[in-house]
Amino acid sequence: MSLRALALDWTVDGPVGAGFLVFLASIAATYLAAAVYGARRDRRRRSWPQRRSACFLTGLALLVVDLYSGIGTEADVRLSVHMVEHMVLWVLVAPLLAAGAPVRLAFYALPRGGRRTLARWLHSRMAERLTRPLGSVLLFSAVILITHVPAVYGLALGNDYVHEAEHGLYLLVALLVWAPLLGVDPLPRRPGPRTQLVCMIACILPMLLVAVWLGRAGTPVYGHYLTTLGPEALRDQRLAATIMVAGCLPAFAVPALIRAFAPESRRPRRVRSEGVHA
Repeated sequence: MSLRALALDWTVDGPVGAGFLVFLASIAATYLAAAVYGARRDRRRRSWPQRRSACFLTGLALLVVDLYSGIGTEADVRLSVHMVEHMVLWVLVAPLLAAGAPVRLAFYALPRGGRRTLARWLHSRMAERLTRPLGSVLLFSAVILITHVPAVYGLALGNDYVHEAEHGLYLLVALLVWAPLLGVDPLPRRPGPRTQLVCMIACILPMLLVAVWLGRAGTPVYGHYLTTLGPEALRDQRLAATIMVAGCLPAFAVPALIRAFAPESRRPRRVRSEGVHA
């Protein structure tokens, strides 16, 4: 894909794409409104950290570029570009949104009754299971493996609704992994350095499995790309495998090594569920 196509070939795929774009705009507006409202009602007149807003809004902007620029357009033609699209969701958009601390912002902006309700939900059995390292990593791994099964992958390529739902699912499971690892939101469970190391390594495994499978296959595994690329599909498939490995290793392995060798004193303090400032 040329840089010209990336810069100029922007498309919105029908009502589904347009609706998702409006949804993203509403999320950005809600985040900014919560930051302003929280600053007005904070008794100590503390403002919401600009670095958190910058992370969150950058994540949303990157998501728009990922889905609607030439990346999203060429993803229907080339598996390698489709892999770039998914890697951006998993290792760039999700951690940026998580670094924006949306849960902490909710505590910052909500009135006392709303904070109590949110705190009760965060300590519910479902929330604890979803944010527990074992549960979030297993869910992330299962989604990656299942959605790369040829029948499931082909269904997403052939149906805009399924495709957008897949993107939403990718983003959700990635957020569930990154939120406790970054530790900026007051979640019920915060893994220690060793657990974080194990989680990050575990997140690499399903990506490596898919990459090895795609790279070693002697024929194109997804018929859609054989139709769009012809004989070039197999070479493009191997490029997609390389992109997956090149994307997942730095994203998860480097932070894992940093945390593994970081002094114990750098461990983040446990925050209470009703903490509101970061």
